[in-house]
Amino acid sequence: MIYRRSGQLALQASLLLALEPEGAPRRVSEIADELGVPRTYLAKVLQGLTRVGLLHAVRGPGGGVCLARSPREIHLWDVLSALEPAREFEDCFLGLGQCNDLQPCPLHDAWGPIRADILAMLQTKSLWEFASEAREKQVLTGRPVSGQALRASSPESNGHKGAP
Repeated sequence: MIYRRSGQLALQASLLLALEPEGAPRRVSEIADELGVPRTYLAKVLQGLTRVGLLHAVRGPGGGVCLARSPREIHLWDVLSALEPAREFEDCFLGLGQCNDLQPCPLHDAWGPIRADILAMLQTKSLWEFASEAREKQVLTGRPVSGQALRASSPESNGHKGAP
């Protein structure tokens, strides 16, 4: 894995929020239960996403957290880079401190193109695309995800034609 558990949780929680109707908040405790993680740990992760403007905290009854922008405008890299130092993606796959083009580790030449492909995918895939795939594959809970959120912010519902 090239990122920490906090990055995984940030992606999973962002996915759940992308599946909600746009602007609809979810309680942190509900998300934590669905992901099977401690609420306090998830709250800390989500606080990091709120701090950089990816999430919005809604106070009061019916409050929680929601995406601050359309899932079409947020890329997976936005979520990960909010919590993970960019250098984490540049470090040696084996964790060796002296790994570089001049002093490569045994995996250096093989890992470089793979890392570049992963970074390109993270920088171009939106939460919308991620949520669409999750809905099709019924991920996270093993139950079908409601299509209400995806339909609510689809191009057709906004008067536009085209694919996400």
